[in-house]
Amino acid sequence: MEDLTKQQIILLTLFVSFVTSIATGIVTVSLMGQAPSGVIQTINKVIERTVEKAVPSATTTTVVKETVVVSTDDLVVKAIDQNTKTVLRIFRTNSDPTTGSDAMVFVSMGIVLSDDGIIATDKSLVSESGKYFTTLADGKLRNLSILRSVEGDKVALLKVNIDDKENIKFNKATIVQNSDLKLGQTVVYIGGENKNTVSTGIVSSLGTKEESIANSTSTQTVLTSIETNISANNLISGASLVNLSGEVIGIRVNFMDSSKTDLFVPSKAIIDTLSAYNLSQKKP
Repeated sequence: MEDLTKQQIILLTLFVSFVTSIATGIVTVSLMGQAPSGVIQTINKVIERTVEKAVPSATTTTVVKETVVVSTDDLVVKAIDQNTKTVLRIFRTNSDPTTGSDAMVFVSMGIVLSDDGIIATDKSLVSESGKYFTTLADGKLRNLSILRSVEGDKVALLKVNIDDKENIKFNKATIVQNSDLKLGQTVVYIGGENKNTVSTGIVSSLGTKEESIANSTSTQTVLTSIETNISANNLISGASLVNLSGEVIGIRVNFMDSSKTDLFVPSKAIIDTLSAYNLSQKKP
């Protein structure tokens, strides 16, 4: 070392730093490969996305690109905030609870689909003979009317009855198709019988079946159920399952043909049920 020049010492230091960084990377990757899946799942992912913004100047407009770092925690919090006002709690009684003659019983959650208060819920819990109610932000009880509850459907549609004089606009959820749903995808569950409670997890299994394509001899694979690693003890019928973009991808329902109690029906079932109802209203 005493015989080395200052330049040689600097080069030697850079070389040692380079070798050390490579060795650290190899050790880290090796340890990650040996880590249990549960440990890997808890690691906070970071997403980098490039955002373009126009910066006007005196003569021209310059487009500046900057990298925004978004953590998974940020996306989860945003998805929850986007959906907590789009869920309602549904109660049932055989008489009007405002008379005090019969106590209300909690039935399920409901997802708001429209500005005028159409909500989707678990079909298996809706009976034509029942009287249903919900409570809005003002704390008042509102009657619910049944719009669609068809045998064989997984989803039923109810509507909040409000006075025409009331200026109430509901916060509706964003419902999307499920064509790009993937195993291992992070999801957020929003439920709670008395207040909003949330859980995060991943898509652990996807149920599918083959269906014939109309006017064709071919078939297509159709998504029928979504299973997550969220504990079934925390799940309430009618509660929503959303992705990190805040879009509803499923609704918790009871599958009568399955022994599993932690399944969600894909949001396509909500879209199809709403489309069927809208179509029935157009018929003379």
